[in-house]
Amino acid sequence: MVEDARKWTLKQYKETTNERTIKSLIHRWSVIQKATNKFCAKLAQVEGLNQSGMTEQDKFEKAKIMYQSLEKCSFQFEHCWHLLKDQPKWIWRATKDVTPRRKTMSPSLTPTSTPCSAATEDSVFDLETENVIENEVAELDRPMGRKAEKGKRKAQGKHAEENFQLRKMKYTLLEESRAQEKEFYRLKAEKMEYDKEKEEKKLRQEDERLRLEAEKVELAKKESDQRIMMMDVSVMPEMQRLYFQQLQREIMMRRSNARDLD
Repeated sequence: MVEDARKWTLKQYKETTNERTIKSLIHRWSVIQKATNKFCAKLAQVEGLNQSGMTEQDKFEKAKIMYQSLEKCSFQFEHCWHLLKDQPKWIWRATKDVTPRRKTMSPSLTPTSTPCSAATEDSVFDLETENVIENEVAELDRPMGRKAEKGKRKAQGKHAEENFQLRKMKYTLLEESRAQEKEFYRLKAEKMEYDKEKEEKKLRQEDERLRLEAEKVELAKKESDQRIMMMDVSVMPEMQRLYFQQLQREIMMRRSNARDLD
């Protein structure tokens, strides 16, 4: 029916853009309506000629040529015409309220010959644009039922609660992350302090070991020097006596130098 073509127009433009208003869609439908009715008038003229040997397709093509000659452009709404031509409401609107001028025309152009026989440019059916706009607005802005509104509020409340829980969880995780990071740096500082103390203790132990080792060496050297100094070289052979006398002189010289340094 006529509404099918109108709804097709609305559907096409609703699918192509979300920014078109009802008014712009109605304007678009009026353009399609006007062009389709003009084409219908040309097709009625072709059918009124009753030319023999012409098929329906031939008549259709000739009407398209006549339309292009008159309008200086091709007929662009063939798909709309195919939706409208066999619809009862289109035929009823096209054939009702025929003007007296059309009633005086030859029988070949009577309304019973074709759905387009009375659909001239002057007899274009009116869509009653204001009513269509009101109907479309009513369809688009239909009040929501109580149950649907309650369900919507419930869904919104659930969504808000979920968002709150997510934000709360995010905040908790953030706080835990900060606490873990703080604990990590605290443990890291403690480990560094422990490693430092351990290294210092190790150095102190090494120093103590070296000191004890040095004392041990010094003690052993003193004992050796003491044994050498206590030797009676007078009873020794000459070579041995000379050797130990030299050692005794070196010991005495070393001790003398040590006292001078002190």
